[in-house]
Amino acid sequence: MRDTLRRRILTTVLRRIDNRADIQRAARLDADQATAHQGNGPYYVPGSPHRRDIREGRDGVPLLLRLRTVRTGTLAPLTGATVEIWHCDADGIYSGYQRYGADRFPALVSLTLRRFRPTDTATFLRGRQTTDDDGYADFQTIVPGWYTPRTLHIHVRVSRAGTALLGTELYFPDDFAQHIASLPPYAARGRSPYVNDHDVEIRLAKGSPGSWPTLHPAGDGHRADITLQIRH
Repeated sequence: MRDTLRRRILTTVLRRIDNRADIQRAARLDADQATAHQGNGPYYVPGSPHRRDIREGRDGVPLLLRLRTVRTGTLAPLTGATVEIWHCDADGIYSGYQRYGADRFPALVSLTLRRFRPTDTATFLRGRQTTDDDGYADFQTIVPGWYTPRTLHIHVRVSRAGTALLGTELYFPDDFAQHIASLPPYAARGRSPYVNDHDVEIRLAKGSPGSWPTLHPAGDGHRADITLQIRH
């Protein structure tokens, strides 16, 4: 009951945020601009498995995430970079943090510090790839679900020769998120009360320029294409 009340208060507060103008401006990124840096967030775990398919049997709408890393200015491919991704499953649960639960009211101190202590050694929906000669890396995964208090997103970290170059989040249109919420297994949780227009991380990133993939139908799922512009 206490968490339910807190969630209602949180949702009311978040609705005071209006990201619409920032999101519209962030839709286009000039060649000399870098993709928005947002850090690793509280659910990052080093040492993700090197693999293309990160699902480990997790149920959800298939998503082929195709990333390209380029340098700002010239937009030349950033080759030999390590790209890591991680996100929650259809129920809003992260591997490594399964005891936290998707509907538990977040620990604000931990969120402020942007770090939670892992609770398990699971690795589903985590993986890394090395970019090829054209700067590409792709992952077979599922569309993420939602959890309190965030809109749908995928975390991405790019590094090269041990140096972190970018930590960002990829976002999906709200109408797409609503459609996904109507499908199994997502429908069991219902539509998320948290949307892009009121998301606090999108607010802090001023619309998160360069973090909005282009979506295409692909088989029984979708493909998401994104070019990450990195200052290096």
